[in-house]
Amino acid sequence: MKKVIFCNIMMMKQIKPCIYKVTGNSTIDYNGEVLFPINGLLSHALRKGDEVKVVLLKKEDIGGNSDKNADKFICELDGINVGIGAKIEYKILSTPHNESREVQEKLLREMVDELSEGVSIYADITFGPKSLPIIVFSVLNFAIKFFNAEIINIVYGKVDFDKDNRPINPELFDMTALFYLNSIANTIECKDCNAAKKLLETLLS
Repeated sequence: MKKVIFCNIMMMKQIKPCIYKVTGNSTIDYNGEVLFPINGLLSHALRKGDEVKVVLLKKEDIGGNSDKNADKFICELDGINVGIGAKIEYKILSTPHNESREVQEKLLREMVDELSEGVSIYADITFGPKSLPIIVFSVLNFAIKFFNAEIINIVYGKVDFDKDNRPINPELFDMTALFYLNSIANTIECKDCNAAKKLLETLLS
């Protein structure tokens, strides 16, 4: 099976592995430490012989931290894949550390270029600037509409920090249902706003 993985890479100098508690979706649970939440999910999702393209999204920082963290992602997933045997190809999309329209549009185009017909897509929106989840959602909507793709999981890893700035209370959230709700909202038609609100309540329930 062909799979595409999108993951935002952080610019932090120091990152620590966590065991992410999962609420509400046991299929993405992973009882081990990971630097990147999606790698725990991929330990369940990848199968021997899968053709997997991992697209790492990173900003260029002065200290080169994002480059080092991209290498850490590759090392971590390759270690997990040793016992699985998927065929993994890595692609790094690097953009300047600014939020201009030109930079955002460039990234969106490059992400679309990594899609192929009928792929299964996974995404991790834990790290990166605030604009990245919006760009990722835009690309995924495009993938569904024009590439007959299936969005399997969109995850977000949350942590708190203690007084010594150490990560605590790590938790992993599956945002896939929210994505599909947004997709449905873009296609439904209602006669007025009250009818739309009633439909939204029905969908949420």
